[in-house]
Amino acid sequence: MKLYKSFWAYAAAIPAIVIALDQLSKKWATGMFGMPFNICEIDPYIGQKGHFQPFSPIIDWAMTCNLGVSFGMLSGDSPAKRWGLTIFAGLMVIAMIYVLAKTAEKWTRLGLGLIIGGAIGNGIDRFMHGSVTDFISAHELLPFFPWVFNVADSAITIGVMFIALDIFLEWRAEKRL
Repeated sequence: MKLYKSFWAYAAAIPAIVIALDQLSKKWATGMFGMPFNICEIDPYIGQKGHFQPFSPIIDWAMTCNLGVSFGMLSGDSPAKRWGLTIFAGLMVIAMIYVLAKTAEKWTRLGLGLIIGGAIGNGIDRFMHGSVTDFISAHELLPFFPWVFNVADSAITIGVMFIALDIFLEWRAEKRL
């Protein structure tokens, strides 16, 4: 399989930037709350202790650890679940890199790069600490959205939006024919 010219920008550079921003922001957030970087390994239920700091009218800081996946689904602190989710995330990253190698659409490539970086960023947390460090709360902006998230989660969400945009643009182009 011959790779397109900019493959490594999408498969390595974008994910590396997301991973760096994610891990640095988690380090900053745990420090801001006066906690060690591995707080989720030490006390995965830290979020139940009310560590909250107002930041702006729309975003607040709230330290919590996610033992599950998106929106806390599949939460639990069993070692089997931890390693199962870690292995699953690794397999999904490999699958996304494979799809990325075959994708021609630029917005889908960008979306996959962001998703790969976010999945690896959260995978590092789960591998190292047993759960994912979350610290951004947008509850004031979105009262219907009570979940706390992080930079990796944001990259995954934005990546999915880029893929949806590409699907929409392709659909619209086909409708014109």
